Amino acid sequence: MMTFLAGPMFGSVAEDSLRMVVHDAVTANQRANACMATAYRSVESSPLQALEKAQQALVFAQASGDPVLEHKALVCLGGIEERLGLFNDRMTSALEALRLAQGLADPLTIALDLRELSKAYLMMGRSDLAVEEARNSLAVMLPTRPVEEVEDAELFLVSTLVDAGHYEEALSRAMRSLAKLKDQADPQHLARYHAGVGVVLVAQGKYSDAIVHLTQAEGGLPASAPAQDRFEVQEALTKAHIGLGRTKEARTSLGNANTVAEETGSWSHRHRILELRYGLARAENEWREAVGLLESIKQANDSLLVARADMQTARLQMSFRMEGKEKVNAELRDENARSAEIIAGTTMYNKVLLFLSLLLCVLVIALVFTGRHGRRVTRRLKLKNAVVKRQHDEIHAKNLELQRQNLRLAETLMSEEEKDLMIKEIHHRVKNNLQVVDSLLQLQTIDSADPGIAKVVREAQGRIRSMALVHEQIYRSNSGAKGDLRFHLEKLVRNILAAYGAHDRISVQVDTTLPTFHMECLLPLTLVVNELFTNAVKYAFTNHAPGRVTIVVRAAGNGYELLFHDDGPGFGTQAADGQRTTFGLELVKMLAEQLNGKVRYLTGAGSTVHLTFVPDAIPLRVAS
Repeated sequence: MMTFLAGPMFGSVAEDSLRMVVHDAVTANQRANACMATAYRSVESSPLQALEKAQQALVFAQASGDPVLEHKALVCLGGIEERLGLFNDRMTSALEALRLAQGLADPLTIALDLRELSKAYLMMGRSDLAVEEARNSLAVMLPTRPVEEVEDAELFLVSTLVDAGHYEEALSRAMRSLAKLKDQADPQHLARYHAGVGVVLVAQGKYSDAIVHLTQAEGGLPASAPAQDRFEVQEALTKAHIGLGRTKEARTSLGNANTVAEETGSWSHRHRILELRYGLARAENEWREAVGLLESIKQANDSLLVARADMQTARLQMSFRMEGKEKVNAELRDENARSAEIIAGTTMYNKVLLFLSLLLCVLVIALVFTGRHGRRVTRRLKLKNAVVKRQHDEIHAKNLELQRQNLRLAETLMSEEEKDLMIKEIHHRVKNNLQVVDSLLQLQTIDSADPGIAKVVREAQGRIRSMALVHEQIYRSNSGAKGDLRFHLEKLVRNILAAYGAHDRISVQVDTTLPTFHMECLLPLTLVVNELFTNAVKYAFTNHAPGRVTIVVRAAGNGYELLFHDDGPGFGTQAADGQRTTFGLELVKMLAEQLNGKVRYLTGAGSTVHLTFVPDAIPLRVAS
């Protein structure tokens, strides 16, 4: 009879359990989709709330057991972490999404996740890994995907190469792809590749060539084209016009870019519009407006940093609260188990007492002995309860001490994590403050009618911009000691040529394969090149005469050497003999001493300056 009933009962329980599991999975799926929709809606207005919803969506997606839904939740979470600048978390989400995509064996999903991983590496400053993952994304696309998806992968690789500073490879790849598409009838495809070539040329400072391609891209992109493509074309056009001094055309392109940014509502687009407006205000010498825009940019960056700090603090607090709740729940479960054991023992004891009480009705002597035994047992129970209570108090005190230690450990970890961010932020703020000083000096020259004062102030501005460039270089690198010295010096001379309006008549060749020096060496070396190049622009090529300047930095013996040459009329005999001529050349001599080096002015065709220095031989001396 029991065997007959067991089969139907077990089948009914199994069916009910299966229905509960299916119902829970469907509910988790619906909740995950609802949380993702809320996160996408609130990402611009309330990014912290969007991050919380995205994390909830990931929890529900994992509970549903659907890998596709879990991948969607990870993509949503990664985008919001990128918006908040949580670079470490962004990297973790990208790697987890790629792992799921590889399990799904979908080439398109794998390629898109490789792009997101490339973006995460780029945000972490690992440009080499970013380029590698962008190449992998294109390699996955090439064998099986349609032309449009392969085109997106190629353009993404070009954009990544530009962000990594590999301009020559990016230009070569974009030009080859553009040449292959010349015979195609679809103007939108051609326009996208023209835009890619234009962006690379703008990054190289070849603004005239860039405008040719960007104009074709602007005409080939219809109004229905993706807003991201249209914004990048208008942004690049604005930078090119500013670089050529065409402020009217730059303002038109900026207006078009602003229209697209309002259409998308993207925080990134709005922030880039602010930077374009700042560059245009500087090009138009609207220094009051430039200072105001610079303050707006600083406030936007500061608000983002505050949001990141709030997010990290909230995360640590939540983790601490969860750990505390887990410990309290564990203690309550242990205490309940002990209480259950005590209750079970007491129940059995009462049954024994009931049985003995029946016997005691017959035997009084047995009642006396039983009463004594009960009293002894009661005393032992009290003693045991006292011991248990004392042990419970000791365990509780140890748990409190462990909680305090965990809190101190969390605070230490948070300070170590923010240490690197604080150092980079200091360099960033120094650069911004130097730019504000530059703008204030420009405003001061506007109110002065003395050309001598204007000349002195402009030279001081050049030195300030050189120092700001050094801080920017250190801010953009990981440790302040890695990077490309040639790119740094090329950017320095481009700024000087633009300041003196000589970019169309003076050509510059920078020859060096060295990495960027440390701050203590890079700053005086940058100021030396600034003084020598400024002196050449002012005195070597007068009356708007064309000329050529060569800058070489290479290893020499135990140190390094700098060769600076221009094809102007050359130094006078005083400079060649080492006598003081101008404040700039005297400053070069002082900076050479700070580098533990020696400067010589060579005679011959043009002007040649030879500086040998050994920055690591002895501690650097501060010039008096």
